[in-house]
Amino acid sequence: MQPHLDIRRIAPDFFTYSVHAGAAPTSFTEDSTDSLAGCLGDAGDSLVGYFPEVRVSIDGQVLGSYAVARLMNNPVDLAAELMMKKRS
Repeated sequence: MQPHLDIRRIAPDFFTYSVHAGAAPTSFTEDSTDSLAGCLGDAGDSLVGYFPEVRVSIDGQVLGSYAVARLMNNPVDLAAELMMKKRS
């Protein structure tokens, strides 16, 4: 089972996210907003030790699967990569 990190833009530089695991209706939703890198790092902190990878989407567009360690250790570069993928 691979969790899904669903990130939504709510303003130009502010995002919110939720994490869903499997087909179960349960999920974790972060109510506060943050930068994209902040969302990635926070989600990585929540998932480490439980899952090796997570599927990431921004505004409903699935952008791929990434190592949870990468979310934690390099969220700024990953955020830039994801935004480049989203634009193409």
